[in-house]
Amino acid sequence: MVSLRGVTDDIHQHRRIYVLALCANMVAVFFGWDTGLIGGVLGMQSFQRSFGLEGLSATALAAVQGNIVSTLQGGCFFGAASSAYLSDRFGRYPSLYIATLIFLIGSVIQTCSGLRSTSLAQIYVGRFIGGFGVGLSSAVVPSYVSESAPPEVRGRCTGAMQLLNVTGIMVSYWANYGLAMNITPATNPAMWRIAFGLQLIPGVLFILLMLPYGESPRWLIEKGRIDEAREIMAYFRQVPVDDAQLELTMREIVEDVRGKEKLPMWTLLKMSFESRTTFYRCWIGIILMFWQQWCGTNSINYYSPEIFEALGLSGANAGLFATGVYGIVKVICTGTGLLLCTEQLGRKRCMIYFGLVQACAMFFIGAYMKIHPSGPVIPASYAAIVMVYIYVVGYSFGWGTIPWVVAAEAVPNHLRTLSMSGALMTQWLHNFIIAQITPTMLATIKFGTFFVFGSCCVAMVLTAYLGVPETKGIPLEEIHKVFEGNILRRSVADAPGGPAVCRALGWSGKRSSAAAAPDASDDSSTADGEKRTEVTVESVA
Repeated sequence: MVSLRGVTDDIHQHRRIYVLALCANMVAVFFGWDTGLIGGVLGMQSFQRSFGLEGLSATALAAVQGNIVSTLQGGCFFGAASSAYLSDRFGRYPSLYIATLIFLIGSVIQTCSGLRSTSLAQIYVGRFIGGFGVGLSSAVVPSYVSESAPPEVRGRCTGAMQLLNVTGIMVSYWANYGLAMNITPATNPAMWRIAFGLQLIPGVLFILLMLPYGESPRWLIEKGRIDEAREIMAYFRQVPVDDAQLELTMREIVEDVRGKEKLPMWTLLKMSFESRTTFYRCWIGIILMFWQQWCGTNSINYYSPEIFEALGLSGANAGLFATGVYGIVKVICTGTGLLLCTEQLGRKRCMIYFGLVQACAMFFIGAYMKIHPSGPVIPASYAAIVMVYIYVVGYSFGWGTIPWVVAAEAVPNHLRTLSMSGALMTQWLHNFIIAQITPTMLATIKFGTFFVFGSCCVAMVLTAYLGVPETKGIPLEEIHKVFEGNILRRSVADAPGGPAVCRALGWSGKRSSAAAAPDASDDSSTADGEKRTEVTVESVA
């Protein structure tokens, strides 16, 4: 069981890497802020009047809103595509600063839009540029953090990206609500300009907070800068530079990257296909990011005011208030999940258990909207609103954080930036699609929107059960061992009730992950920094 003393000891022991994780993941606030901001801004009368949108039909307005939202995702796609080259060529640390500067430029352009015309062109340009910075940073920071963190807390540190993301969402929700309540008249363009301008704050904070830090130790080792890497790892692990365990880790990393230094991108791409195991390790992050988007979370993030209104909350400000509460629930649940579940319960169980919670919530909301599409508020209306919050609880504990963790840690060290680039390109591509189709789905098939996303939640749970082995607590240089052998059998063996299923199917052999991943009830690996998990190569096949 998790004890308060164990949690506080863990925070004290790994405090330096936790501080780095929070500072580096500040880039996640960029996207979170925009995600929560844009839905409220698009519904502001002042924004619609500034750009001549007041006379549009509901269908036309939904199309324009989809275009505005998804332009950022278009930029994110290309930013993620550039991350493999930039972060490998210049390093993770400089790439994050480049991404932040690009994001700030995009934010300034959006804030200054519509000063002399009602054209949306400047909004589109600003969002695309800002999106490029967001996409670049989102692909680089998981690699940067996972390569810097020790295995005992790697999942928690990498998953902090989602915590900062939802923090940005929450703050922007309340910013929209505060602006709507305090700026008059409702047509005052200062309302939406201030909302866009506030995006500059997290960018400036990131620049300042990251000044004391440096490069990822594994990137330094790839470039032959061994002594620098040793000093950085010793600092974050709070041990002397001549510590025996640190020296063992250094030798493992050096051995792992030997012969793979300074390889051109085309060679790295070919190496990702060199074996079935390597190929799957590179693709697992792409698969998980696909399902993370199709579970429907961003449809709520972008259009939550409209969704709450459809569920019975009348008035724009009531919808914004409910959305703000939604943001608070997200932050609390994401933080709690990182603290109590990511390392203790494990990656796989988090995705299975909490993915089922998401599916049930989506199906309930869809059923409610089918039975009661309009009319006065009834008791079931409140239950449907509660289900939105239950959905976010499930997402925050599971699929909100875990895909980022697995995508960063499962892939070989020398292919991490390439694989993360592909994973984030997938994420942003489908984020773009979701942003485009959600307003149209809500306007046309209505309740069917939630049945579609609920079905996707069921599919992603099956993917986690059948195709994702457990990786918690395993050093990056040894994770390859959990992907060797039969992936299906290994994944089922790692799942809840897996050993019994394997016996029923006649799959002989012990659960190979028994040594690789501690039992879900054992959280000792998070509290004992010196404990090193052994990994066996025994196959369940």
